[in-house]
Amino acid sequence: MGYLVLQTTKGKDCLIIDGQQRFTTITIIILAAIKAIQKLIDKGIEVDENRQRMQTLQNTYIGNVDPVSLEYDNILVLNRNNDAYFKEYIVKLGELRVRNTSYTEKLMRKCFEWYDCQMTNKYQTGREYAELITKIVDNLYFTIIRVDDEMNAFRVFETLNARGVQLSSADLLKNYLFSLVDNSSQYPDRIATLEEKWSKLTQNIQAEKLPDFIRYYWNSKNKTVRTNELFKAIRGKIKTDTEVFALVNEMMEYSDIYMALRDANDELWQGNRDISDNIELLNLFNMKQPYSLLMSAYKKLDISQFGRLLSDIIIVGFRYNIICGKNPNDIERVYNNIATHIYAEINYNREQLKDIYVDDNEFITVFTHKVFTPSTRNNRIVKYILGKYERFKGGTRDVSLSSETDTLEHILPQNPGLEWGDNNYDFDSLIYRIGNICLLEKNFNRDLENRPYNEKCEVYLRSAFETTRSIPDEFQEWNRDTINQRQLQMANSAKGIWKIDF
Repeated sequence: MGYLVLQTTKGKDCLIIDGQQRFTTITIIILAAIKAIQKLIDKGIEVDENRQRMQTLQNTYIGNVDPVSLEYDNILVLNRNNDAYFKEYIVKLGELRVRNTSYTEKLMRKCFEWYDCQMTNKYQTGREYAELITKIVDNLYFTIIRVDDEMNAFRVFETLNARGVQLSSADLLKNYLFSLVDNSSQYPDRIATLEEKWSKLTQNIQAEKLPDFIRYYWNSKNKTVRTNELFKAIRGKIKTDTEVFALVNEMMEYSDIYMALRDANDELWQGNRDISDNIELLNLFNMKQPYSLLMSAYKKLDISQFGRLLSDIIIVGFRYNIICGKNPNDIERVYNNIATHIYAEINYNREQLKDIYVDDNEFITVFTHKVFTPSTRNNRIVKYILGKYERFKGGTRDVSLSSETDTLEHILPQNPGLEWGDNNYDFDSLIYRIGNICLLEKNFNRDLENRPYNEKCEVYLRSAFETTRSIPDEFQEWNRDTINQRQLQMANSAKGIWKIDF
């Protein structure tokens, strides 16, 4: 079952430095088996024997019950944020509280409910449940490492990580930061305070996203580091307990910005439609490279400067990421350099984006041949492109990316019939070209299906979209040449739509 890192304390107790989740899960399995035995008792099955089994299992693996308070003196004590729920609801095997619970309490409840479901009716006798617990306890093996203080625990973490044990940079960082904090009798609450702050940070970010957030945060004010260099870089700068608390406090502030960048409807953007729309595009484009820059900018610039920077990033990202598909590592380095400049100088100079701004010639060349294969994300991107093109060409109708009323119409159909001629079209290479797609109202689109081009044109003329109504006048027929021609027209317009004037 891997390594257990235990820190010895006074008496027989140990702090579990690494292994808390495994200990908790095994305890929950045992509790689920004990509850299954209780259900047999409720059915009147071997009542006396099963009561004895329950008491023995509880005393051995869970803890003893205080005869006055009827509270368990648990063998396993969780951290301060989860122990109360564990002790009051999980261990007592009663009805589990659902409302007003934290993220981690919900996970604990779901874990117990899952094992409870697996255990129920698994066996017909309490003896079989007791044998299962004995098998688990007797046959699981751990490699135990004992340390005598936080610093040694931190060193063990480093060693395990170097040997390939999957510990994230956030795991390493947490233990390193805790090792720097003085928990002497003079300051007995410092570790508890830091634990509380770290727990809030984890709840805000969610544990699986924490390593990414820490890297984006660090790169917003320091020289760019990759994931495998992050822990070493932070350890090189954070040396004292004062610096530890300053770091964690600032990460808490930045965590709100980080989470808001992932949600266009976050309250941070309320009242600013342009920023909200661009945050939606940031996520649609799956652009995480600018996170460090945007966090730094939100902290240091006023909201209008932040909005202008965000708009510029969307334009750069559309050219660089969406159309040209260039190396994201190169663009991240530039964003991080601008972030550190903003953090230090508190101003934004768009000239710094020149290095990653795809020039018009390359942009037009790639755009002219761009294909978007169907997917939920790509369909929304195409709708976004066509919506911007519609406004550029004088159309007055706004296009919502999530609207089901405004649909994508493939002029050469996705499943062309005989009326579209023979295979000289090379259908597969043409259908998903941007030049072959237009916007069309849903009520018009559903009746078109595979109709020939001249019949489709009669419907296009009735559309409210300017760029769709103009198709019949501009193109008398529809084939490879006209698709190429239309897409080239769109590419030349695109260089003016997604443009930064340096």
